[in-house]
Amino acid sequence: MPIVFTYQRKLTLLALIQAIILLMVTNVYALEKATIQLKWLHHYQFAGYYMALEKGFYREEGLDVTIREGGPTAEVEKDVAAGRADFGTGTSALLVDRARGADFVVVGQVFQHSPAIFMTPRKSGIRSVRDMAGKRFMYANQHGDMQALLKKHLIDEKQIIKVPHRGDPRDLIEGKADVMLAYSFNEPYIMELAGEPYFTFSPMSFGIDFYGDNFFTTGKNVTERPGFVSAFRKATLRGWQYALQNREETAEVILAKYPRGLSREHLLFEADQMDTLIQPLMIELGYQSPTRWQRISETYAELGMIPKGFDPTPIIYTPTNGQNHRPLILALLFSSIIIGFLAWLLFTFRRLNVRLNRHIEERHQVEENLKKSEQELRELAEAMPQIVWITNPDGRFIYFNHQWMDYTGMALEESIGYGWDKPCHPDDRQKAWQAWEQASASLDTYSLECRLRRADGVYKWWLVRGVPVFDQQGVVKKWFGTCTDIDDLKNGAEEKLFLERQLLHAQKLESIGVLAGGIAHDFNNILTAIIGNVEINRMKLEPESPLLQGLINIENAANRAAELARQMLAYSGKGKFLIENIDLHALLQEMLQMMEVSISKKVELRLNLTPDTPHVEADATQIRQVIMNLVINASEAIGDTPGVISITTGTVYCNEKLLQEVWHSGDLREGEYVYFEICDTGCGMDSETLAKLYDPFFSTKFTGRGLGMAAVQGIVRSHNGAIYARSEPGNGTCFKVLLPAKGSPTKRNSTLVVNDRWQGHGNILLVDDEEAIREIGSELLTGLGFTVLTASEGLEAIEIYTAGNDIDLVILDLTMPKMNGIDCYCELKKINPDVKVIISSGYSEEDVIQQFSGQEIAGFIQKPYKLSLLKEVLQKVVQ
Repeated sequence: MPIVFTYQRKLTLLALIQAIILLMVTNVYALEKATIQLKWLHHYQFAGYYMALEKGFYREEGLDVTIREGGPTAEVEKDVAAGRADFGTGTSALLVDRARGADFVVVGQVFQHSPAIFMTPRKSGIRSVRDMAGKRFMYANQHGDMQALLKKHLIDEKQIIKVPHRGDPRDLIEGKADVMLAYSFNEPYIMELAGEPYFTFSPMSFGIDFYGDNFFTTGKNVTERPGFVSAFRKATLRGWQYALQNREETAEVILAKYPRGLSREHLLFEADQMDTLIQPLMIELGYQSPTRWQRISETYAELGMIPKGFDPTPIIYTPTNGQNHRPLILALLFSSIIIGFLAWLLFTFRRLNVRLNRHIEERHQVEENLKKSEQELRELAEAMPQIVWITNPDGRFIYFNHQWMDYTGMALEESIGYGWDKPCHPDDRQKAWQAWEQASASLDTYSLECRLRRADGVYKWWLVRGVPVFDQQGVVKKWFGTCTDIDDLKNGAEEKLFLERQLLHAQKLESIGVLAGGIAHDFNNILTAIIGNVEINRMKLEPESPLLQGLINIENAANRAAELARQMLAYSGKGKFLIENIDLHALLQEMLQMMEVSISKKVELRLNLTPDTPHVEADATQIRQVIMNLVINASEAIGDTPGVISITTGTVYCNEKLLQEVWHSGDLREGEYVYFEICDTGCGMDSETLAKLYDPFFSTKFTGRGLGMAAVQGIVRSHNGAIYARSEPGNGTCFKVLLPAKGSPTKRNSTLVVNDRWQGHGNILLVDDEEAIREIGSELLTGLGFTVLTASEGLEAIEIYTAGNDIDLVILDLTMPKMNGIDCYCELKKINPDVKVIISSGYSEEDVIQQFSGQEIAGFIQKPYKLSLLKEVLQKVVQ
């Protein structure tokens, strides 16, 4: 019985023959081997390569791929250049290598932003990139943006101490290194788990926004093996796409086949953090922008890392259809011959009908596919958490997803066209148009941070980004973009800026304080000579001498200058002179009458004293100065109108957070504090005045001297306290002062009764680098009955003391060249442990005692000093 070939049987036979032929051709060709060298240890940052291998994407492209783990000693560029690896993972630093002659081509860009950061524990004391010079670095020179960051801060890699980089932040915690080159999505997570405070420094914070991880090969491979490179790129990007869409599965593969002791939670944390760096919803995987490479090149050139004018475009791989089609062509050719021959035999009589039906079916299928694609795209846009928008090439909006309507409260009809600018903040509209015009001209990514009004009228910060969509002729058809809520991130950046400004303000006050203290110290040396000469000449004059009044005038002027020097010491925080345990309530009651006569008669003064308030350890005179200054300022703020000044006391427990956030004093200790608060009903101050309140020489009064509030702050700081002001125009002002709480007041030791006619005897060694002070001091001491030897600095004093001069007492200046007072004192104690030393200084007694680290000194005399004070100190030491 003959075989009857029906239409269906003919089709089946034809398909079977074609399948057999393709199978025979495919089996002839074996898989081509390829090796990719990772730049670091196994991590989620290489997830795309793992999943391309795991899911068989490489094998589908005819590749047998080996993934080689890297590490601190990996030399990826050398391995690829020498042919030991076909591909490698790299960074934007490849541009520097290419400028030096290396023939590298970036096949695909994975990370659109670099995750590389410098990380340092807070205890290291490093607060800026410049502080890293000379520090121990866990460093790898594979990151061009980090090299650029160091260069930008004038740090050469030779200036850092490189220590082994094991990829373990515990080396920072254990003090084995000071700085670590880390990735933002990995090592900070470990520091957080360990509870170790840290700082990070990202190149993007300093205007260096480079590409992150990529995969690259040599130009030779691109030229001679185009199909090989194209196949590897295609499979790798499929692997990344799969890894990003299947994070948990990817984490399980890494745990099972590439373990490094990381937890599943750690890997998923890395995956979440990598989204902002890869930006898969905004930018096509593997995409490289020539404009972006040009900006990176210009940054390197500015820092002297590559020649100026260097063309970066050859580093960009241009995807081609350069796959090895020879087997496929042979198979298709052979199949086409068979199919054509059979088709001629089987379908000649149906040729026209089949063609017509096929055309109708294909057209219908294309239309259905287009509708399906548009529907899927719309569903995807509506499901996204961001606002999604589409515009025409001229910028007129033609689509918003529902997130836009939900946020703005606007209907789609009023948003279409140019309706987007209605919820845009008025201050941001101009820069939004400028950014659009720039993006339209360059056909590059549109990017803008602006404020959009919510339906309830509140403005929040959004990141608006868009990319052009081109047709086959390269003409822009549409712009596609998103709006991402960055309000929390923006507010965090503003908070960081506030803290940086606060630190700068504290450093400025500290610098000016050091300057004021130094000036006051030198000023006191000069005043010592002036006052001493006045006293000597007064003793030589007769009471009726016409010169006496002139000397009195000079002495009064010098005393006023000495008082100014004390104010400068108070501002510098080194002005405590007589510290005792005082009762703040008793002090205020004692000052009440003086305060009442110092303020306007129309102002009522009220005391609100909390019972059982602890005492404070302070200089009563300086606390009085603070209170009087604040009360007089309050009265002047009220002016000639009736008003109230209230003084309130109490106690408060302050933890470190409260001290930092409210009092802006992170260096104070947690504990109980006594406070007094002085409030007025005056005119108040605006924020600009409050910001300058403690600046030296700033005053709102025409006749003000300008050191008032600066000195008040200095006095409070010198007592380990803090001051805080709050005020609004028209609502008055309140100043609140914190002082550490102490116990009950202590009784003062009975003082020695000084004999005005007292005379001493013996040998005194006077050591001071100021010749005028040595001369005046010698004459005063000689007048008191002593034999005086002098020395201009510490080494000379040691020589005189050891020369056998039988010295009974040494008066020693603190600040001198060659050997200062502290070193001289220690040497004298080594020579004679019982030596009596009186320290003379323009600084306060407490500040001097702290410098001697608890060592006992016989006495202290504050410059500028008079004969009476010199006599009192000498009498106490001798007796």
